[in-house]
Amino acid sequence: MRHTLKLPAQWRKRLRPCREPALYTLWGLLSALFVFEGRAPLAIALLSACTGRDRALFALAGAAAAALLTMSFTDGLRLIGILTLLCAARTAFRDTRYIELPLFRPVAAAAMTAAVELAYLLREGFTLPHLMAYLTYLLLIFALSHYCCLMAGRRRTDRSADTSLRRRLQLSAAAFRDLYNSFGKAPPVRGEENPAVVFDRAAEAVCRTCKQCPLCWSQTYIDTFNALNDATPAMLRRGKSLTEDYPGHFTDRCLHLPEFLAAVNQELGALLLRRQYTRRLEAERARTRGQYAQLSEFLGEAACMEEAAAASRTAGTCRTGGACRPKEGERVCGDVITHFETDCGMLYLLLSDGMGSGEAAHKEASTAVRLLEQFLRAGVAAEPALKTINAALSLRNEESGSFTTIDLLAMNPATREAALYKYGAAPTYIKRHGVVRRVVSSALPAGLQEGRTVPAPVRFPVEPDTYILLVSDGLVDATEDDWLQDLLAGWPGGEPQRLISVLMAESRRRVGERDDCSCLCLYAPQAGREV
Repeated sequence: MRHTLKLPAQWRKRLRPCREPALYTLWGLLSALFVFEGRAPLAIALLSACTGRDRALFALAGAAAAALLTMSFTDGLRLIGILTLLCAARTAFRDTRYIELPLFRPVAAAAMTAAVELAYLLREGFTLPHLMAYLTYLLLIFALSHYCCLMAGRRRTDRSADTSLRRRLQLSAAAFRDLYNSFGKAPPVRGEENPAVVFDRAAEAVCRTCKQCPLCWSQTYIDTFNALNDATPAMLRRGKSLTEDYPGHFTDRCLHLPEFLAAVNQELGALLLRRQYTRRLEAERARTRGQYAQLSEFLGEAACMEEAAAASRTAGTCRTGGACRPKEGERVCGDVITHFETDCGMLYLLLSDGMGSGEAAHKEASTAVRLLEQFLRAGVAAEPALKTINAALSLRNEESGSFTTIDLLAMNPATREAALYKYGAAPTYIKRHGVVRRVVSSALPAGLQEGRTVPAPVRFPVEPDTYILLVSDGLVDATEDDWLQDLLAGWPGGEPQRLISVLMAESRRRVGERDDCSCLCLYAPQAGREV
């Protein structure tokens, strides 16, 4: 593992304001060390490309120091004169539109050089060799200055574009986060409708014209109320109102009992439909709210990834291997495996087991793997990516009734820290120092798991000579995996693909080909060990 020396945070904070002055002074100093026949054209070109008065002054100070220390007095004085005139010209035109013209700075550098060099040319005399050297040097100054200005402009454009993109991502993330929070500030959803409305509306339709209405709803109102209240639980449980739900004194007195029951059942059906609609509406509201939160997390992660420097790429020190085998009688394996490294240096191992076997299972697993890989390659962190995939698979599950397991290993090769995320996946086996650790999943498969939560990851360091084994349930029975743990514990080490081959062969001998079978292995070898 590579170690880097870092200053304490408080010292880095104190030294940050000095970073730019020191950097431009150093550039000016180094550029003036490239001397050609007593002249330093690179120093002039660098000064012409500097943006901002302070940066130009720092570069001038560095170049002047180098000129006084390394050049003769005449040559040093000539360079300092050109640089001083160039700074004066930049300052004079600083607030005009000319300073933004592409050729202004190269022309200014060439013009200031021409003015100073002309004085030396007049002293030496107008001979053809001197004149040719004079013109050639001016062309060199113009070309070098133009090139440096182009490079500086491209860098400023790239930096500006990066800053603008990062700003837009941050603002978008904040907007979706506020939208997510606004759902929580909405008025609370009303509770379920009181079932008493069923009897109120039925009585309005049937009892109003009955001659017994004053008796039932005025003189013996308490008895009527208790009779209807006692009938409510059975009616709601059954979804229908029957005569036996009511006490005898009520049924004997009612003159229009069949009509009353029909009206009650009609209103009860409408009540149940309204309740179902309300529950669906609340579920959609919660799902939409969760999607806004996930989108906010996505954009926030993308902004952070845009701002952060890429991690060190040391994944080459790890080895991976994998294999799949279809169920007997099937041509396609329902399990899908992959491993890849992202642009920011993260290493991922992914195994997905679709429900069932064959083409249908392979299609479900492939969809989950493809979408998750796209999010991870885009720089989205594992947790928000898994939230979104789980939500998407939940929607598919409502239509097709299918689901898929997800086994994801995320490793940062720079820090050698790993996290294991498991959605209904088979156990994972980690061998370190000759000891095998078994990691099991308590979460449901993706598509069945609650969409707003991610199973808590198992985090651990990836030490040298560590094997991490991701398997599907077709390789080994989770209740009879002693043979696998013994084989892994006694494995002498080496290329992980050889371990995969041995495991697949032993699995075929022990459990046959009764299910799709897949295995994925990551090996972190010891330093200097050949695998």
